Amino acid sequence: MTSLPNARDKKRSFTICGQSLVALGFSLALLAGCATTDPSPTTPIFRGDERPESTRPDRPAPPKPREEIEDVQPEPEDTNIKPYASVIPRHLQGLDPTGIENLSEIAILLPLSSSNAGVRKQAESILAGAEMALFQAGIENVILIPKDTSGIQSTTREVAIEALKEGADAFIGPVFAENVAVVQEIAAPNNIPVLAFSTNNQVAGNGVYLVSLPLEEEIKRIVDWASLNGVTQFAMFGPANSYGYKVESALRFEVSLRNGSVIKTEFYDPNEPSPTEAAKRLAQTLIETDKYFPGEVAVLIPEQGTRLRSVAPLLPYYDVDIKTVKLLGTGLWNSADVWREPTLEGGVFAAPDPTAVAQYNDIYRQITSQEPTSMSTLGYDATLMSLMMLSEGSLNRTSLERRDGFIGTNGLFRFKSNGTIERGLSVVQVTGKGGIRVIEPGIKTFQPDGF
Repeated sequence: MTSLPNARDKKRSFTICGQSLVALGFSLALLAGCATTDPSPTTPIFRGDERPESTRPDRPAPPKPREEIEDVQPEPEDTNIKPYASVIPRHLQGLDPTGIENLSEIAILLPLSSSNAGVRKQAESILAGAEMALFQAGIENVILIPKDTSGIQSTTREVAIEALKEGADAFIGPVFAENVAVVQEIAAPNNIPVLAFSTNNQVAGNGVYLVSLPLEEEIKRIVDWASLNGVTQFAMFGPANSYGYKVESALRFEVSLRNGSVIKTEFYDPNEPSPTEAAKRLAQTLIETDKYFPGEVAVLIPEQGTRLRSVAPLLPYYDVDIKTVKLLGTGLWNSADVWREPTLEGGVFAAPDPTAVAQYNDIYRQITSQEPTSMSTLGYDATLMSLMMLSEGSLNRTSLERRDGFIGTNGLFRFKSNGTIERGLSVVQVTGKGGIRVIEPGIKTFQPDGF
């Protein structure tokens, strides 16, 4: 067993019992009642052997998904962006880093000066989460080096080379797929791992590990839950864009594994205010199928925000009985602004445990006096995991691909040998009046032999 000292009090630590567990931080449960306690752990659980890479059929060709960050609205370029200096733990502040024995450096590559305000906000919140992890861990000889990519490939290349020359032992970030590829070209020849936030599985592998919440994992979890609860007939009502096509591809793959059927997919113009014709066509299929397969029909609606609140009610408007036809969502549903929509009551989606994330968010607010973004926990988990591995001298492919994985703020996860991520997500149900509840918690351990 291994315990991790806290940054504020090096005598404080906690231990998880059992030979297969190594502690990386403090449990969120300990934080719930104390504003001055440090946030949630990322805990590796491992047996030491590697597991085989999963396989899946080729995705349909059209069209290639575009890398996106949720709720990002473009704004004019802001040229008044402050520079970001190295982040040094409290116990090392005032010391000359060059004089620290066996100093390790983590370069964190983020679009901190992006012209898009939403992207900047996500980047700043990821960095704040990383800093929280650094100050919690109190590792004696590790510092963070923030590097501003601006979200531009050429800049990303420049700052990655700069970080390499400065002695970076690991890269956390970048965010966008095209920038991940650039960093991978620099990191791979030097055997430096890259923990990137992209959701595009095509850029994973060869030293790149994705610490994101990929759509494929959400669809796998929700289809698995629906199938085990009697659903055999699936439909989809979604936007005709890269995200919608990616959802459909994942849906068809997961349903095929469970011997179900995708009875109909209706795409609509994302710019159409009310896609009534598509809703009518889908409603007819759902009503007819529900007659022959009562209680076995579900429709996936991959939408968010105002758009979701306007699209979902079209189905009951055209006589779909949403008491018997289950409504399924993606991670886009994980937002309080849609939970008050009456149509969505009883609908389900896959997401990290909301209680753990809420506890992290509370502490983040107390420390930073700001609201965390949806990606802040990813920065925290990736950094805390890297810190402990660096402190043990084991930040390499073997340690990253531990079969039993890690427990983070977003729940259980592990990296496959191809660099993609597998997550133990919860199934969450919309209860109405702005509430949600977990109806099936995420798994706590992975199957030893995986897949």
